[in-house]
Amino acid sequence: MSGREAPTLFAMSWRPTNPESLELLRQVRREIAERGDGRLALLLGGVELYVVLGREFDLLEIMRLFAHEMHQAVEGTPTVPELKQLFERDPPS
Repeated sequence: MSGREAPTLFAMSWRPTNPESLELLRQVRREIAERGDGRLALLLGGVELYVVLGREFDLLEIMRLFAHEMHQAVEGTPTVPELKQLFERDPPS
């Protein structure tokens, strides 16, 4: 960089689903803000928000699919009172 300071201390391998990548993004944003570039820090804050919300949306989608699959898996299984009745009835002679 021709004698100038490097723009940041952190090299980021970008994988938004990796918590380490998100933490590196936060560190870069803090470092940029400390250097006085508020606009770039704000932009990076927006990227961070976008990534976090995307991860939350992905998690909600996974949970929704899991709930649907579990509903199908347990549909028609006996209820607790039905199971209790089955286990407490007299054995066949």
